Amino acid sequence: MPRPDREGKHRAAFNKNKQRILKTQNVCGICGKPVDTHLKYPDPMAPVIDHIIPIAKGGHPSDLANLQLAHWSCNRQKSDKLFNIIEQKTLIIGNRNLPHSCDWSAFRA
Repeated sequence: MPRPDREGKHRAAFNKNKQRILKTQNVCGICGKPVDTHLKYPDPMAPVIDHIIPIAKGGHPSDLANLQLAHWSCNRQKSDKLFNIIEQKTLIIGNRNLPHSCDWSAFRA
């Protein structure tokens, strides 16, 4: 049986969201380490798009909220497992990925 994100009605939306994630995210959603988007498969650190809630467990195949950037090896280890998802409040300061020199969230003037 073909995967819904590879064939069918979700393919175009998945590809569009994949490109969006590759342009806007730079950290693996599984291990938290930086992802080099210039690497290609079969490199184990190559970028892939991971379904946070796997399709096999009822996750949406192309919803942007269910997709994240990951290393190929991290995604293979995760497989179709579910992890406890802890919602974190993040402060969005712009629309670009900027390097973080330190954690400014606890800073008080």
